[in-house]
Amino acid sequence: MRDKSGFAVSSYALFELPLSEAIDRLIADGWTAIEIMCEDGHAELLGWSKERLTQLQQKGVEYGISWSIHAPISGCNLAAEAGAVREQTLDTMKRCLEIASFLHSTHVVMHAGEIADRLDHTERARGGENVTRAVQLLLPEVSHGSTVLTLENVPPYSKLFGWDVGDLLEVCKAVDSRQLGLTYDVGHAHLIRHGYALEALEQALPYLSALHISDNRGEADEHLAVGEGTIPFAEIWPLLARNGFAGSWVIETRQLPSAGVSVERIGSQR
Repeated sequence: MRDKSGFAVSSYALFELPLSEAIDRLIADGWTAIEIMCEDGHAELLGWSKERLTQLQQKGVEYGISWSIHAPISGCNLAAEAGAVREQTLDTMKRCLEIASFLHSTHVVMHAGEIADRLDHTERARGGENVTRAVQLLLPEVSHGSTVLTLENVPPYSKLFGWDVGDLLEVCKAVDSRQLGLTYDVGHAHLIRHGYALEALEQALPYLSALHISDNRGEADEHLAVGEGTIPFAEIWPLLARNGFAGSWVIETRQLPSAGVSVERIGSQR
């Protein structure tokens, strides 16, 4: 079994378990970096008491765990115009950043949200402006620590903003902060078109803080083990190596055994 110490795993792989049980299972499986995905049942993290969070922090110290957090997707929209949805989104994101800072997390992953038409340039420009303002309001929450707020490229689904990495790069440039970066999801990029995963990764490199790694066949976000889809990883790994990428490698597969298989295959390919 290859050493997992150079990789993180998403709690997404154990969504069927309560979060505390999932974390214990991941630690028992040899993972020393865990990204808690605050979606579905694992969104319970946001409601944990200070006592439970302290216990989690202590468990991290005991087992040498490095934490990161994937903020909720459902009900959150950084690209929203002023109003109730935007205010609720900011409150939720601030809670994520509060917990992330408490756990000394490496990064927090956020989706940019939704706009009326994902292909309309005017809508995308307005969405980008709204995300920029939201990020500027959120960054003070992590300014005292080392946690990086990251925006993740998303699948090309209806109304989603941020499927085009260029739109997220514009936000990063406008904010211009060392504590804002990108989480690049290779699987999401592969759904855009053939060749985009490599092309967009090259664009993202100056702001790249973390990778989300899974495989798919270019038609759906399947979260398969590396090697089970058609993503050109043989070209992706050398590109990262040439550019000295030193951020987080987060395995985000649907099943835990697939995460272990992915680590094995990445180790043999790099």
